[in-house]
Amino acid sequence: MPDLLENLTKWFSERPQWLQVAATLLLGKNELTAKDVSDLAILCQQEAAGKIPKKSCSFSASAFSKGASGTLRLCSISDVEGVNALAPKKPLEFGKGNITVVYGYNGSGKSGYVRLLKHVCGARALGELHPNIYKSVSTEQKASITFELNGTKKCHHWSGKGICDDLSSVDIFDTSFGRVFVSSEDEASYEPPVLSFFSSLIEVCERVASALEAESNQHQSKKPNIPADKKITAEGIWYESISAKTKQQDVDKYCIFESKDETEIQTLQQRLAEQDPTEKAKHLKKQKQHIDILVQDAQKYLDQLSDENCRRIIGAKKKSIIKKKAADTAAEKVFSGSQLEGIGSDVWKELWEAARKYSTSTAYKELEYPFVSDGSRCVLCHQTLSLESKDRLTSFENFIKGEMQQAAIDAAKEYETATKTVGDIPNPESLKTRIDAAGIQQDEISSQVTKFFSQLQSRKDQLPGIDSEEAIPTAPQKPKWIEEINTHSKNLGDLAAKYEEDAKNDNRDQIKKKRDSLLAKKWLSEHRASIEEEISRLKVLSQIQVAKKSTNTKSLSQKKGELAEALITDAFVKRFNTELKNLGASHVKVELVKTKVSKGRVLHKLQLRGAAQNALADVLSEGESRIVSIGAFLADVTGKSSQAPFIFDDPISSLDQSYEEAVVKRLIELSHNKQIIIFTHRLSLLGTIKHFAEKKSIKPDVVSIRSADWGTGEPAPIPLSQSDIKSALNALMSQRYQGAKKANDNGEFEHVEILLKSMCSDFRIILERSIENDLLCGVVQRFQRPVHTLKLKDLPKLGETDCNFIDSLMTKYSGFEHSQPAEAPVELPNPDELLADMTALKDWREEYSKRTV
Repeated sequence: MPDLLENLTKWFSERPQWLQVAATLLLGKNELTAKDVSDLAILCQQEAAGKIPKKSCSFSASAFSKGASGTLRLCSISDVEGVNALAPKKPLEFGKGNITVVYGYNGSGKSGYVRLLKHVCGARALGELHPNIYKSVSTEQKASITFELNGTKKCHHWSGKGICDDLSSVDIFDTSFGRVFVSSEDEASYEPPVLSFFSSLIEVCERVASALEAESNQHQSKKPNIPADKKITAEGIWYESISAKTKQQDVDKYCIFESKDETEIQTLQQRLAEQDPTEKAKHLKKQKQHIDILVQDAQKYLDQLSDENCRRIIGAKKKSIIKKKAADTAAEKVFSGSQLEGIGSDVWKELWEAARKYSTSTAYKELEYPFVSDGSRCVLCHQTLSLESKDRLTSFENFIKGEMQQAAIDAAKEYETATKTVGDIPNPESLKTRIDAAGIQQDEISSQVTKFFSQLQSRKDQLPGIDSEEAIPTAPQKPKWIEEINTHSKNLGDLAAKYEEDAKNDNRDQIKKKRDSLLAKKWLSEHRASIEEEISRLKVLSQIQVAKKSTNTKSLSQKKGELAEALITDAFVKRFNTELKNLGASHVKVELVKTKVSKGRVLHKLQLRGAAQNALADVLSEGESRIVSIGAFLADVTGKSSQAPFIFDDPISSLDQSYEEAVVKRLIELSHNKQIIIFTHRLSLLGTIKHFAEKKSIKPDVVSIRSADWGTGEPAPIPLSQSDIKSALNALMSQRYQGAKKANDNGEFEHVEILLKSMCSDFRIILERSIENDLLCGVVQRFQRPVHTLKLKDLPKLGETDCNFIDSLMTKYSGFEHSQPAEAPVELPNPDELLADMTALKDWREEYSKRTV
């Protein structure tokens, strides 16, 4: 063992961390709880995610040393319901000894009890446990099994399913076991502690794998199905292929959908729907032109009404006012002596200029105005100018041509020019027409445009009334709608270019593909949360799958197989050969071989030496197959350290007398240390067991069962042919005689007749048994093969009187064992007469047993 275990620590250090923890737990307890398994499943996942540090566990050879062997005894079976036809009113007791024979005729319930025990104890081949098929109403299956475990009496109440862990070590041999190792491969039931440890660890792996699978099943996909028309896009293909390895940057790439994408979808839809892309391009260009002009005008009026231009206009206005005021002052001095009002005013100046024009163009062509030569006349009244009039006209002209007057004129012209720098702003009706022509359909932008031009008009209207720069209102800022419709203008230009391209090239398939791609992207963006949830789910599942891989039992099975080769197979084969020899079957050319190791189960099979493995069942006779399977069974179960019972259901079926005796001898030998329970319908087997048990100073417990009106399995008296003569005779003389006597006293004569016939028949059998065991000293007995020649020494004590006594009783009661002639039936004795004969036999047996030769 130390040599086999010296590398166990190293071997386990190369196993997954969670498995090492599981191994350590198993060393401290026989079985892991559901919480232990759950914790191990969590640890397994954490290890798969790289979240636990690497540690190693160590093992010592003493960890797998054998503990104390326990003792187990079956005591009784009671309260059976719903199992075959079993319906016993009394418990089936197995006695106090180590070998018990349960005898019963065919159909008495033996197989029903064995099937029940197989299900309670968990035999290899359970089979199906049927209820009573002759009852129309199904009864719930249940039974109570009492047993002693390490000296403590316990009771297991079986409720139709599951096995009793305390009874799981009970081994049962029946017809089904006859096929184990012979017709198929199977594993040995005994395992050394280190292999049991590996078996438990393999079971833990399977339980952890089941826990991980259950965890995996809780993470059901909520991933929505993408519409069929979107599956064929690049986005749809990506969606269908998302996995635990899908990166966040891929999600961002495929699942972000912006307003520009929606706009592009609409654009693509429009392009696909357009029948004449050339005309559409022209229309879009016109819309763009109207937008551009509208933006240009807005910017132009914004510049014309800027604070700087307004200050320039107001400055020109102020200058004109000042200059005019200065000229008016000078004119007042010039025209102060005038007889008329308004000389020098603007109206007068207009009159003066009109007179000038008339004079130079008509009255005095090309002559300087005013013409004041001799004889000249006034161009207005045509009177000859006097000297005073000439001087007045000359002074007027000098005033008009003076610097101050000219400055006032120039300033007025400058102001007029500045005012004209602000053009005519479109009125609301004209503006609406231009907005519609530009294709601006959004009411919000349209109202912003209208409001902006209204603000410009208001500023322009206020400008003439403003006399100082300080009074200039705040200039309107460049509106946001200009940027927006500029973008729209650019989009129109781009779209027009695309329509022109569409007109040149047949690219509808390409447009449709791009549109579908954007629609798929929109769908993905709407389901982004589900996609990210699915990726998270797949990552969890991937981690669980990685964890599940570490629960694979292959390495454990291989290691167990290595250990089993020396610890199980060699010892198993040796025991099997020994059992064949003990059973007298060494000549049968069979061998037990290991076939394989599967999930820690070391499988063995019987095969013929030097022949094909599958020929065994076909070559061996039925008896040979039975004795070989018994040998394999005994070799298997005798390897156990526990003192658990063996149960045999008709083990000698198909065996000849030699094999039968060999099996009986082996069972009696095993009964020294284990409880042996044998179910049989053969009196010969019962007699053989009693014979060989007696030779070993062992008294078997014999239990009889029978079929009653209410069902099978009812405990009954032992057959008289196999019961103790003294006990049987006492039972006739006490219990049954009293019943007949009471019926006779009560005048129940028909019942009395039935009872007396039965008692006479049984007394006749007792007489036969007395001849075999007493008169002939047990030299030869029915149902037993041996002839006890040594007992011949006691025959000399037999005398004529003894023969006559037995002969008289045999003559008297033999008639009750044969059919009675109707014309002369044998008369039944009365109860007292029968009692007297039975008493006489009792007395004779006691005296004869004490008699010496």
